[in-house]
Formats: sequence, C-alpha cells, structure tokens
Amino acid sequence: MSKKSGWIDYWDGDVSVYSGVRHLEAHYRELFAGIEPLLPAAPFTLLDFGCGEALMAPDIVARGGKVFLYDAAGGRRPRLRQRYSHLDGIAVPDDLGVLDGLCDVILLISVIQYIPRDDLPALFTQLHRTLKPGGALIVGDVLSPDNSVVGDVTALLGFAWREAFLAEAVRGLLRTLNSNYHQKRKTLGLSSYSIEEIVGLLDSLGFDAIPLAGNIGHARHRRSVLARRRG
Repeated sequence: MSKKSGWIDYWDGDVSVYSGVRHLEAHYRELFAGIEPLLPAAPFTLLDFGCGEALMAPDIVARGGKVFLYDAAGGRRPRLRQRYSHLDGIAVPDDLGVLDGLCDVILLISVIQYIPRDDLPALFTQLHRTLKPGGALIVGDVLSPDNSVVGDVTALLGFAWREAFLAEAVRGLLRTLNSNYHQKRKTLGLSSYSIEEIVGLLDSLGFDAIPLAGNIGHARHRRSVLARRRG
C-alpha cells in the first residue's frame, strides 16, 4: 500500500482529528479568517481541494463565491452533498476535469503532507489546469522538515486556550495517542517541505508563488504560500 492510498483509505473512514465540536468549529473559523482577505471580489468560483468537513463553505458563499468541494476520499463526498443539499452555491463533483479553467481560487489547506513527494508535481499541474489565468492557489499549513510533534501539540494547546476548549483538547490528545491516526502517522509518515522548495516547485510549474507572512490556520510554526497561475 502506498502512502497516498493509505491516507485516502484512512480519511475515507469514520475518523476525525478534532477533539470535539468546539475544536472543529474553531478550526474552520480560523481558516476562514485567514483566507477571507485573499478572496477576490464577488462573484468568484472556488475549489476547496481536500476540503474535509468544509464548515466554512457557507461563509465563502455569503462572500459571493460559488464553491466546489472535493475530497479524494470518495466516501466523504455523499456526506458533503447531504450536508449542503439545501444551499445553492455549493457543489461536490466527483471529477475535477469538469472544472478545468473555471476556478478563480483553489484552497489546498493541510493537504500536501499526506501526498507522496513524487506525486505533488502532478497535483500542482492538475490544479494549474483547473485555475483561470491569474487565478490563485492557496497552499496552507505546509509542514517543514524542522517541525515536530511537540510544536504541533504546543500550537494546538495555545489555540485551545484562546478558543476555550482546552480541557477538550487535552482529552483529545490522549485519545490520539492510541488512535489509528497516530499509528498511520508513524507507519505512513508525512511529507515535509521547506518553504523555498514549495515556492520553487510552483514556479517551475507555471505559477508565480510567494510565501505568506502568516500560516492559514492556527499552527503559527507552519507556513503558507500564495501562487497565481501564469498565462
């Protein structure tokens, strides 16, 4: 089993890395606060690739966006369709090919650590094809080689303190130590990149990329990149 298929199989199950509802909701509030200043004027079309629970999708629609939610774990897509069946402006495609050249913005938040390094250029190439010329790819929560589990735990506890779910977070961390996620992280590993490596790769594949001053998400020790499609 490859790293990619192993992680997709994991996320296709009934799993979560969140310690509870407060953590889940605070996570998506934090993400939306990070991406909102980067969104173009309405109307715009946005793809959230590897969208997870996608709780910020209604906020993006309220900002004037048409939102496409995509997760490679196919079992998640029917659940997303059911969750947002009552909302115009949110769609869940099975095939990204139908979006070629249609998107103004693509979100790729906390995804590339689960992609094998050799597969990342192909993913960036696919997303380049999905964007309109000048469209923006936002790559968030990039794990660098010098990041550590200690840094991740410290960032989570600081976030939990600020958002008032500290006790919930501590209980969640204890559960994680005995969870399938912890075992998968040990056996499959996570892909890490320096910010210079990600910027260089994006530049070589037809983007103009720059690091953002802060990360998209609560983990301040991680990094994010804004890349625009050339041509």
